[in-house]
Amino acid sequence: MQESMNPAADSGDPRTMQKRIRYLDEQNRALVAIQDKLERLSDFRSDMILSHDIPEILQSGIARFQELVKTEACSVFLVDENGFEFRHEISIPERVASLMEREIDAQIMSGTFGWIISSGTPACIPAEVFGKAESRRLSVMIAPLSNKERTLGAATIVFEQDEDFIRQQTLKLLYILSGFFSLSLENAYLFEDLKKSYFDTIRAVANSVEARDAYTRGHSNRVAAISKIIAAEMGWGRRDLEMIDWGGVLHDLGKVGITDTILNKPGKLTDGEFAIMKTHPSIGAQIIGGIAFLEPLLPYIAQHHERYDGRGYPAGLRGEEIAIQGRLLAIADTYDAMTSDRPYRKGLDARIAYDEIVKCSGSQFDPVIVRAFEKAFKAGKII
Repeated sequence: MQESMNPAADSGDPRTMQKRIRYLDEQNRALVAIQDKLERLSDFRSDMILSHDIPEILQSGIARFQELVKTEACSVFLVDENGFEFRHEISIPERVASLMEREIDAQIMSGTFGWIISSGTPACIPAEVFGKAESRRLSVMIAPLSNKERTLGAATIVFEQDEDFIRQQTLKLLYILSGFFSLSLENAYLFEDLKKSYFDTIRAVANSVEARDAYTRGHSNRVAAISKIIAAEMGWGRRDLEMIDWGGVLHDLGKVGITDTILNKPGKLTDGEFAIMKTHPSIGAQIIGGIAFLEPLLPYIAQHHERYDGRGYPAGLRGEEIAIQGRLLAIADTYDAMTSDRPYRKGLDARIAYDEIVKCSGSQFDPVIVRAFEKAFKAGKII
């Protein structure tokens, strides 16, 4: 016999009442959980939108997805530079990366992926690859990451199929989060474009300095390359290695304020001329001062002529008073200067320059960084 849905008819049945109370209690707890997730979305939005580091946004973004709903896998695919193909960037857990690529390939072949991306709206569809080997029914949510002008990529989430009402509300939260994700990526891309514009402008100024002296042409790029090799030997992270490119290229920026008569003098500088030359690190620091995202470059520019024993310039800093970036660049800058031709002398042999760097360990240079330089040189990474 069909159970009555009339509350009045069942009001006297204690078991029915208990079932209803349990049901309402479960629904209430689920709704409270969703409310909590909605409140946390505000914090997620702030954290993601304020970040300008794309790998960090990707990592934190899919971690947020997993906080909102139990998932089998989360991945992000970004559009390549040509705007034609979707390139896998990250998966959690990492072991499902190849499986997720196969899933997206299958959705592309079926036409579903293209339809979702074109619509610009997240959609949940049956999985084509995930769960097939175990005969499990899994779903895939594909969330386009885009703005009004272009598609940036797609977030993909694999989860168990469930038609429960509360589950559907949770998915709506994921849709909202994908919007934050899109905005975060777009902000990061715009920030990268802005940085590139600043960098290109300042690099043009730095190049103009080298153009004034044919004997130092390419010096900045070589110093950056040598510094990155040493830093990699020391285990520096990706972001720090990227900053070396900027710091190396811009380290002599301040020479734009030094006259040609001093900059290109073929012989030894007088004490007065050398005093002027020693101002170029400070001039360079002043040029980039006030540009917030270039502040991490200040040690490369302002401190690459400081010495470990305190006898350097412009501030006479000693030991670890000198930022590690300045201590690093001091070695690369000196090595390249010794091995490069000058109007008044031929460049030294690489081995002679190497011996001189090692000899000055603990006096002119940080001994820890010198050891990393030695290791890289002996491995043939520095020539």
